[in-house]
Amino acid sequence: MVDRFVHAQEDTYNLALEEVRSGKKRSHWMWYVFPQIRGLGRTMHSLFFSINDIDEAKEYLAHPILGKRLIEISQALLSLDTNDAHSIFGSPDDLKLRSCMTLFDVVRHDSIFSKVLAKFFDGERDALTLNILAEQSNPRKNAIENISSVTNAPTDKRALVLIGAICGDIIGSFYEFCSVKFQDFDLFTKRSKFTDDTVCSIAVADALMNGNDFVGKLQYWCRKYPKAGYGGNFNWWIRQDHPQPYSSWGNGSAMRVSSVGAFGRSVEEVLSLAEKSSIVSHNHPEGIKGAQATALANYLALNGASKEEIKTRIESRFGYDLNRTYDDIQPNYRFDVSCQGSVPESIIAFLGSTDYESAIRMAVALGGDADTQAAITGGIAAAYYGSIPEYILNECLARLPLDIKEVISTFNQAVVQR
Repeated sequence: MVDRFVHAQEDTYNLALEEVRSGKKRSHWMWYVFPQIRGLGRTMHSLFFSINDIDEAKEYLAHPILGKRLIEISQALLSLDTNDAHSIFGSPDDLKLRSCMTLFDVVRHDSIFSKVLAKFFDGERDALTLNILAEQSNPRKNAIENISSVTNAPTDKRALVLIGAICGDIIGSFYEFCSVKFQDFDLFTKRSKFTDDTVCSIAVADALMNGNDFVGKLQYWCRKYPKAGYGGNFNWWIRQDHPQPYSSWGNGSAMRVSSVGAFGRSVEEVLSLAEKSSIVSHNHPEGIKGAQATALANYLALNGASKEEIKTRIESRFGYDLNRTYDDIQPNYRFDVSCQGSVPESIIAFLGSTDYESAIRMAVALGGDADTQAAITGGIAAAYYGSIPEYILNECLARLPLDIKEVISTFNQAVVQR
């Protein structure tokens, strides 16, 4: 029951709204106007006015008075000229605001709460709030089991593609700016982590399951993880209210598209979805081509094509020179973020491999854009070989937050059942 919040706000909500509109909080109402999840505070007030769980948060937001007020006062925050929460609320109430917005953003994605987080906290969610919600629902074990179960089943190779690309990103992350030219490097370091390749791949997978809203999902996920290492133009793009494509030929269109190869049910659908996922930002012909080539290679690998067939069909459709061998290009290859200068080489790394791990090692040892190229190669290799070593899968899952693992699990189930 949320009546305690209604009673508390009877004599103070209008004052709170007035203070927020003035840009300066001066009195004490934070606990019950911007409530947080139970477990963050220890005082009597914070415990009494905390939200017990996600169900009560949903009840609060659906309440005809409380939900309307929370949206209204959040809109007042967005109307302010400043983006400095500390100057408005002081400390620690600025952190309480972030906790509150994080909680209700979980309840209602792509909402005003996400906009408040983007404006005042650069999109960064409160990790403690997310952890408490995760512990309450305890889906972590099930999410991992769902991923592991489909990746161990040879008949469900479609469910390997997304996690295969993400594992490539995590392994390659350390070597993006510490490049290597040898294949016996350490797969994981203390600094191995998911990057923009993973976040954007999750966004595309989420969009495929939800009406192909590539703009909305890319902005939602990238604002949620604003420090994942986006390129300058794309970082600007994700912050716009009405983002427009900027004629990019960068490999950002290819790094995020592997799931399309698992989701599409025909060559035509795969090519169409790959183009749609690309043109929202990367609408240069080379950007579109890189996305389509990557998605098609995944689709062909999943549907029993030999390496020679994959090579021939990619070459004939996109004009990439895949007759070069890995040994031809690797010694003198350098960092290149263009689709035309990185996608063919990523495919060549796959073509020269013998299993998933060797494919990732070859992609990273090109010495180029390691995380992106390993993500591109990783999706194709996972689809073709039909397995990911358990030690790689476990290490990568340990480096992923719950919400990303949940999308992977949901996407796996969706493509298997499709």
